[in-house]
Amino acid sequence: MAVTLQTGPVRKALPVKAAGRGVETTLRSHTQVALRSAILNGQFVAGQKLVERELCELTGASRSVLREALVNLEVNGLIERQSYCGYRVTELDARTVCEIFELRSSLETQAAVLFAERASEAELEALNRQLEKLEGCVENFDIEIMRPVKEGYYDILFTGCRNRELRRALENIIDRVCHLRSRLMRDPELRVTSLHEMQKLTAALLKRDPIATRAASLAHLDSAKEAVLASMADEVFKDDL
Repeated sequence: MAVTLQTGPVRKALPVKAAGRGVETTLRSHTQVALRSAILNGQFVAGQKLVERELCELTGASRSVLREALVNLEVNGLIERQSYCGYRVTELDARTVCEIFELRSSLETQAAVLFAERASEAELEALNRQLEKLEGCVENFDIEIMRPVKEGYYDILFTGCRNRELRRALENIIDRVCHLRSRLMRDPELRVTSLHEMQKLTAALLKRDPIATRAASLAHLDSAKEAVLASMADEVFKDDL
């Protein structure tokens, strides 16, 4: 069972072969995943209004299933409700971006340091393999492939840090973090810069060097924050022209 978003004239509805609450929950989950991917892949841009009728056609979901999926996306910060106007894709301002990166600098860096100390050898090897996949994605860019690979890298990192509360805290902002990452992935120069920073971070992790790990993580996050803010400023400038 899968939900397929389609942007062309051909609309394919989601096939439903059974009825019941369990199936409805599954459809909601698939619909949420499909919409999340569409937002993170740039099919829906920041500030764009989401029209229920169009989303139902794109996903094949009923309005009730769609609305449950939208509520969950709102909780995760990817979309926001407008008074009497439905939903739109969240448009982060500079202050919110800075606050998210402040939190990431604290939580992600601590997770990385703990990973260096606590990760198993198998997890270190898995992280390195994931970096190699990421290197291939940067060379042959495809955001629909690259995004989950990068998410997989951090999933290994957050699992290997062996701190459930730290991971839970990160999960509260993870979708907005992924949205910011996706923004940077579309720029060829920033993709290469980010990869070099992640290579330094991975090298420090593989050496189990907490000091170098902390420095590499903070440098990577500071660079990413400045790149996002510069990108936002550039968009404002173009809009004013």
